[in-house]
Amino acid sequence: MMNQTSLFRQLTFSCLLAVAVGFLASSCGPKIYFPVSAVVPAAEPKADIKKTKEGAYRVKLDVNNLALPERLSPPKRNYVVWVNTETQGVRNIGELKNRRGMLANTGKASFLGTVPEKPTQIIVTAENNPNVQFTGDHTVLRSDVFRIKK
Repeated sequence: MMNQTSLFRQLTFSCLLAVAVGFLASSCGPKIYFPVSAVVPAAEPKADIKKTKEGAYRVKLDVNNLALPERLSPPKRNYVVWVNTETQGVRNIGELKNRRGMLANTGKASFLGTVPEKPTQIIVTAENNPNVQFTGDHTVLRSDVFRIKK
């Protein structure tokens, strides 16, 4: 009797664990890979995209070990986040903001914004004006193309 109860508990626990893992995996957005950048090789980008209740797509990008744009060659003033979309092509969705500490650059930058079209790629460029309409020649980070299932 003890063996059947123990076996039942193990089976129940295994099933619940499998369901929980499946739920967590399905609730996450696509895995977005960024090849090592030739411009900022120490940069460690991490992106997350989720569809909102309203049908738009929330884009979150965090980058560690990112040099200030003024330190690039040639120096620039801003990092701009772009998305390539299925229907509208490449569009500027905002500025990647460097987080600065009390005395110096922390090496961290972040962006949070939304886009109405389904994105397929994230691109970061260095620009002198964050409101540019077309990507410049100074691409800093470019993700691999990804696919959002929903």
